[in-house]
Amino acid sequence: MRQDVLYATVSDRHATSVGDFERIYQDWFEEVCRWIRALGGPDADRDDIAQEVFMVVRRRLCAFDGANLAGWLYQITKRQVRDFRRRTWFSHIFTRRRLDEPDTLPHADQNPATALEHKESQRVLYGILDKLRESRRSTFVLFEIEGLSGEEIAQIQGIPINTVWTRLYHARKDFFALAAKQHRAFNRHESRSESTKTIRGKVG
Repeated sequence: MRQDVLYATVSDRHATSVGDFERIYQDWFEEVCRWIRALGGPDADRDDIAQEVFMVVRRRLCAFDGANLAGWLYQITKRQVRDFRRRTWFSHIFTRRRLDEPDTLPHADQNPATALEHKESQRVLYGILDKLRESRRSTFVLFEIEGLSGEEIAQIQGIPINTVWTRLYHARKDFFALAAKQHRAFNRHESRSESTKTIRGKVG
């Protein structure tokens, strides 16, 4: 092959991959963010994890065979979330992260009590979700919270549709069992608090 033809071919490939990457980024960024949430990625770090996902996509795009883009992106996202959670776990051994991240602070037009109640509800929700098996949790969140169909989940996770329904069935069962346990614990705590107040009132 002539040298100038070789250079032109390499240049064309580079231009094509860059163009493909830009289209993928524009078309799939929001979807990747939804997957990150479903896979247990922290809300405050969602954009950072998404950027790491697309850095991998840019590097590996030339080797991608073009089959099942959604599934390919999902697997990259899954690995990046897993790696991020591992890094975060190690860093938490030595440092304690602030509870209030900038993007979780109440908006100026939001009632503080409402904001606190919403934040507490989210904390409880994600606390329960974190206790689910990873495969069940991601299916549960994608279906129940993000609104994907069973067929869409099967495609991006690369599993049979029957497996989606099986995971969803067990995830729902586990979720409501954990939620009931959480509710009972809350009621016991409230009862103890009321008893303490009553005793103090009598003593006073």
